[in-house]
Amino acid sequence: MIQDGDAAPGAGRGRGLWTRTRPVVRWSPALAMTLCERVAGGELLYAVCLEAGMPTSQSVARWARERPDFALALQEARRAGGRPGRGGGGVWTYCEATAGAIFERLCAGESLTAIGDDPTMPCLSTIFYWKKRIPDFADAIAMAREIQAQRLCDEGWSAVQAATPETAYLTHVRLTHLRWMTGVMAPRVYRTKAVEPEGAQKRVDVLMRRFEIEADPVTGKNKVVAYCPNPETGEVEREDTPGWRRPPGVPLPG
Repeated sequence: MIQDGDAAPGAGRGRGLWTRTRPVVRWSPALAMTLCERVAGGELLYAVCLEAGMPTSQSVARWARERPDFALALQEARRAGGRPGRGGGGVWTYCEATAGAIFERLCAGESLTAIGDDPTMPCLSTIFYWKKRIPDFADAIAMAREIQAQRLCDEGWSAVQAATPETAYLTHVRLTHLRWMTGVMAPRVYRTKAVEPEGAQKRVDVLMRRFEIEADPVTGKNKVVAYCPNPETGEVEREDTPGWRRPPGVPLPG
């Protein structure tokens, strides 16, 4: 079922703070069969890949992409081990080395969804569980997102430089979405829309008139009486009081 092929080297020297130097483990049908047998027995693939003499999870993922027969055998082994046939593992146990691999792949531009779909990685729900419960992992994810946002900005500038009159509209559409993505990934650095700087607050005084209906003591007819607060004293004044003057800023009745 698993065919031999050219040797495929595993991951080399880690580029980040969390990775370690690993010896190269090359492809072999026997090694692939061992991986499938252990996964079928219920072991976690990404935990097996941490052992000495085993390929890195990135190597196994590449083998699965390059060899469809191995990918199929791996899916069958996952089902036999009581795991989903596709996607990453739904195990909650935190693994620092796996968290470091997630950080590296995010920095390289992969999405969390793509990483969670990798059969050698934890599933998306596990990644978010770690993010919620492990502060160091949450900080690493935030840093990786900022790095992703910077990469997208650089890619946007390259797209602008390569734009032509024929591709200008498509470039505009892509840059619009790219601007939104950078704002989501690094909201403290990039904003999804322009924000005007805050100016000095201006004080606005609002004076409310109160109107009442009462009988005129001379004519006996009903009339409307207005009351207005004085903005300087705060006292409510009746507007038809002899000698009453309209406070500054109070408009005439319209």
